[in-house]
Amino acid sequence: MLPLALLIAAAGVVWNFIADRRAAEQATALARRACEEAGVLWLDQNVQVVRKRLARDSRGMLSWRRDFDFEFSSTGDERQLGRVSLVGREPVGLIGPPPRVPTVFGFPGSR
Repeated sequence: MLPLALLIAAAGVVWNFIADRRAAEQATALARRACEEAGVLWLDQNVQVVRKRLARDSRGMLSWRRDFDFEFSSTGDERQLGRVSLVGREPVGLIGPPPRVPTVFGFPGSR
């Protein structure tokens, strides 16, 4: 019975590792896209998990909430911190570079 319990525990550890890697890959893609859309530099091209805890997903089921930090720069001189949050495989938050706002020169009817 003990070998079966060890096998189940090992399978759980492997499954958790694979789920963590998939979540990190998804957070990486989200951070990259946010930086590209904002026109800023994505520094170090990676994300770091900073928090992992249980949370309820959109269906009310318990799942892992993972928060990943990344760094970006608008000028190349300073580093700013961003964060991507996932519950399971579902993105639930992004704190990072604001989207690029087009510059408007002259409004209609203005002089």
